Amino acid sequence: MKSLTAKQTKLIEFIDDWQRANGHPPTQAEICGHFGFSSLNTVRSHLLLIEKKGYLQRNCGKARGIRLTSLQTTLINRQQENSIPILGSIAAGVPIWAEQNLEGFLPISPTLFGGGELFALHVLGDSMTGIGIKNGDIAVIKRTDCVENGDIAAVLVEHEATLKRIYLSSKALVLKSENPAFADQIYDMNQNNLIRILGSYKGIIRTTDNRYCS
Repeated sequence: MKSLTAKQTKLIEFIDDWQRANGHPPTQAEICGHFGFSSLNTVRSHLLLIEKKGYLQRNCGKARGIRLTSLQTTLINRQQENSIPILGSIAAGVPIWAEQNLEGFLPISPTLFGGGELFALHVLGDSMTGIGIKNGDIAVIKRTDCVENGDIAAVLVEHEATLKRIYLSSKALVLKSENPAFADQIYDMNQNNLIRILGSYKGIIRTTDNRYCS
């Protein structure tokens, strides 16, 4: 994904802030008014360039037809000193789609989990209970595309995200559960699977009793 210019980043941040404050995206006229652009054509030009970079989608038939599609990089860059952004859900069972839309911020210092570029995901499923990761927990992830064999990581496999222990060779990727009721998931690296490491697992927040675990 191509990087944003400073002006494009400010536009994305404004749309994101407006969405969270009002429950819907701004209109092009509201964007125009906020930034003091000379015309709506200027707004459209900016939005078109941002759309081409993959950060939003426009529905030209709707007044509020702007949808942010990939906030992860922007949100992590905006990570506040004492909070961690929550970006959706991840399966600890059968992989499911994890929308990377901002749900809010955990009021927890990133230093509790070692610092760095952190984000959080809700855990769904029971495949990692053997190491204390339970359904309903919030997993804290440090963004990286490279982990060691045996590490626990958030992995995107053909648009589905899952939390598993990883074993990678030149021939196969093995996603191993920590629950004997769940079989290993094995992917042939020669089959052109769309596989991407989202980040390494750093710890959990147990939401049921507000006990922090790291």
